[in-house]
Amino acid sequence: MAGQVSWTVLMQAMQAKKSLRPQRDRLLQLRRQMEQLSPGDDGHADRNMEVASGLFKVCYSGLGAGSRLLASCIELAAEDGARLAINRAFAAMPDEQLHDALLAQRLPARPTSQTEAFSRVEAAFNAVKVTEEHHIPRCIEHLVGQRPVYMVHGKNGLENPAPVAAAPVDLDKARDYLDRACTLADLAVKHVDLAVVVLSSFMDPKVVANLSEVTDKRASILQGGPYPSD
Repeated sequence: MAGQVSWTVLMQAMQAKKSLRPQRDRLLQLRRQMEQLSPGDDGHADRNMEVASGLFKVCYSGLGAGSRLLASCIELAAEDGARLAINRAFAAMPDEQLHDALLAQRLPARPTSQTEAFSRVEAAFNAVKVTEEHHIPRCIEHLVGQRPVYMVHGKNGLENPAPVAAAPVDLDKARDYLDRACTLADLAVKHVDLAVVVLSSFMDPKVVANLSEVTDKRASILQGGPYPSD
C-alpha cells in the first residue's frame, strides 16, 4: 500500500478537520467572554466558573476527540506504508518550548506530497495536544484557582492523578494562556485543512465526495448541535 492513501486515513483527517474547527471557534468565543470578566464585579466568581466550564468541555470533549483522530490518521498511514517525516524532538519538548517551536516551524506553504501532508497532520496533533494538556488546564487554574483534577489524556498516564494545590485567581495569566490556546488551535485547523486538500488529491473524487458526506454527518452528531452564542 506504499505510496497510496487509504480511504480510512483520509477519513480520519477529514473527521479531525470537522471536529477541530468548531472547537477553535468556541475558544475564540470564550476568549471574548473572558475579556468581559472583572474581579470587582458582583457575581464574578460564578461568571469565571461559567467560562471555565466551557473551556473544560472544549478541552476534554472536543480537543480530546480531535487529537485522537489525528493520532489515528498518523498510525493508519504508517501501517499503510506511507512515508512519514516525524519530528521526534517535539515529543520531548517542555510545553512552553513546544508552543514556540510549533509557531516557528517552517513547512512548505503549498504541500504537494503525502509526506508533506502528514507533516501537517503531525504539527496539528502536537498543537492540539499542548493546548489540551497544558494551555487550557493552566487557563482554568488561573481563572478559578484550581486546575482540573481529572486529566483524561494527561502525560502522567494516570486516570486519577493527585489533586493540584489551589492557586490565586489571576485573570491576566488566564487570558494569556487562552490566547496561546486560541493561537495553536487556529494553527492546527490550518494544518489539517491543507493536509486534507493534499491527501484528497491522491484519491478518486467520488470517494472523496462520499467521505466528505459521511464525515459531515458524523461531525454533526459528535458536536451535539451548535454552541451557545455570546
